[in-house]
Amino acid sequence: MGMDRSAADSYVYAKASGMLARSFVGKRARELFNTHSLPDLWTLVFKSEVPAIPEALLAKELEKTAQERFLSQYTKLISCYESPAPVLLALLHSFDYENLKQIGAALCYGEKELPPILDIAPYNLINYSKWPDIAAMTSEGPLSWYDTVPKIHEQQADDYRLDCQYVNELFSAVRKINTAGEKAILDLFTSRFQMENILWSLRLRLFYRMDTEEVKEHLVYSDSSRSSDILSADAIKTLEWDTDNYEQWKKWSHANLLNPHEEGGIWNVDPRWISNAYKKEYVEKAYRLFHQYPFTVCPLVCWYIIKQHELDNIRTASECLRLNASVDDALQVAGVSEVKNG
Repeated sequence: MGMDRSAADSYVYAKASGMLARSFVGKRARELFNTHSLPDLWTLVFKSEVPAIPEALLAKELEKTAQERFLSQYTKLISCYESPAPVLLALLHSFDYENLKQIGAALCYGEKELPPILDIAPYNLINYSKWPDIAAMTSEGPLSWYDTVPKIHEQQADDYRLDCQYVNELFSAVRKINTAGEKAILDLFTSRFQMENILWSLRLRLFYRMDTEEVKEHLVYSDSSRSSDILSADAIKTLEWDTDNYEQWKKWSHANLLNPHEEGGIWNVDPRWISNAYKKEYVEKAYRLFHQYPFTVCPLVCWYIIKQHELDNIRTASECLRLNASVDDALQVAGVSEVKNG
């Protein structure tokens, strides 16, 4: 049974603080990349016996177990509340939205088995026991509009609608916090989705050769006023800049995140570099907010962000070992070390 909000805030803050102290983020993330084999990484992360399975399968099992542990820890923390704040549930619901994309694709291609899903019970929006009846799976909830199996040409539009709906659910939930830290959390998520729009617009331009109007149709918006939308305005502005013109990009408000430029050399904006540099900034902000607003909903929101980053670090370290990739590159991807531009 959940506690009253005051007692739960105190308990969760203490519990979450202890978990973060043992997390592989920041400088401690380097320990993940100092391991020399997947069995070593397993032992470091889980402090348990390594499964007796071929090493080719161990990476997948390691990442799966880390994901399940993250979700289990988070659901246990929010279960401390008799009535969890909407923002805490909205964070979890991101997994249901992604699950539904996989389910829609599986049904579209005639698959008979439920695809692998990330279970967030008892907080799920989808009744997975009703597979393969998509209408029954989504009925009586915010996803009830997704009641027919999409055709191949409809999947992208449905996935886009799910993305926009999730962003709006999350922002609506943040605005209901009504405690200290609400503005800080709102600013944090606003910054995140603004950056995701910018990175997505760059990838669409660089890798899919989309023009300005095509890119605009693939951005996530918080309302119908697209040109002035707080989440998309910055991305739309950058559509006017050439991807190989450093003189334009150096005036960007996030110019410190750009890949290095050498005078006279060929330069192209690198979304992967920006993403890695921003990730470090984003997690550091979450860490500061965790301690700035104790005994509110803010620490658990920030805990989720930080622990999700730890999960990304574990996956990156696993991939690095599996592919025998460069440790320096992996550290940059993890946001542990990177060269800033200026």
